[in-house]
Amino acid sequence: MRHLLLCLAALATLAGPVPTTAQPTASASFPTKPLRMLVPVAAGGPSDFIARQVAQHLSTSLGQVVVVENKPGGNGLVAAREVVAAPADGHTLLYAPGSMIATPLLAKGSGLDWAQDLAPLGKVGRVPFALSVHPGVPAQTVADLVKHAQQQPGTLNVATSTPAEVLAATQFMKTAGIQLTRVPYKGSAQAMPDLLAGRVQLMFGPLSQLQPQAKAGTLRLLAVLAPQRSDALPDVPTMAEADMGGVDVPTWQGLYVAARVPPAIRERLATDIAAVVAKPEVRADFERRMLAVETASPRELGATITRELAVWSALVEEYKLSAD
Repeated sequence: MRHLLLCLAALATLAGPVPTTAQPTASASFPTKPLRMLVPVAAGGPSDFIARQVAQHLSTSLGQVVVVENKPGGNGLVAAREVVAAPADGHTLLYAPGSMIATPLLAKGSGLDWAQDLAPLGKVGRVPFALSVHPGVPAQTVADLVKHAQQQPGTLNVATSTPAEVLAATQFMKTAGIQLTRVPYKGSAQAMPDLLAGRVQLMFGPLSQLQPQAKAGTLRLLAVLAPQRSDALPDVPTMAEADMGGVDVPTWQGLYVAARVPPAIRERLATDIAAVVAKPEVRADFERRMLAVETASPRELGATITRELAVWSALVEEYKLSAD
């Protein structure tokens, strides 16, 4: 018996320590229920389309439904605050246009610090912008529009919804030395009926929404806000070609979670999001709507946010911008 026990002890030593049962990590069990993707603009616009495309493909890769919820209001504050306050389990995402990082700067006392309260997951796309006018405006070019506005100061209304549209309109007024009356909307889709009816006369907005109306003759496109002309609209100049190079806005789109979400879950989400926007069918869907896939890792997007927040801070001070 003594000899048998010694043999068993020797075998145990050779075998090493008995492994314990591995405990699943938070990321290994994630997700455990449907996810919510809060979109801080009204349904129907290009940002909403991108969000829904990403959510659809993300549902497949995560194995759980990703439900899109439109939460317009407060220039994005309503949705952002809800995401920050949500349980830190990664099941509540924020989709936001790049210009919405400026919302806490525009709305003093918002209680939101974008860089501290939200963690970036990555970029997913870009929404090219254009300057459009109602056909009743006697302007075939940007120069014509400026001349008309100078002759009748304050009589032209410009529709704005996101901070990007507010910035574009403000930069245009400052660069051209004109005065426009800014009319706020919850989203570009909500502004479109008034623009088509002539109740507002111009709008800086998503090219994907404006181009079909321009093709139908119900709107006129004067310029695109891009480094080069659009392949779909080769006759429409850029703002720089129209001597308005100072009019430029960030139109990239990104996804976020609350900063309290564990790093392992954030990494899982970022990996799946990057795989979604890399799909050829996603790129093709975007291009059919005159949108663009644009990617960036969480680290890259974080660096972009830091850089652009500094730019926004200077612009808010220079132009006296506000959320009103």
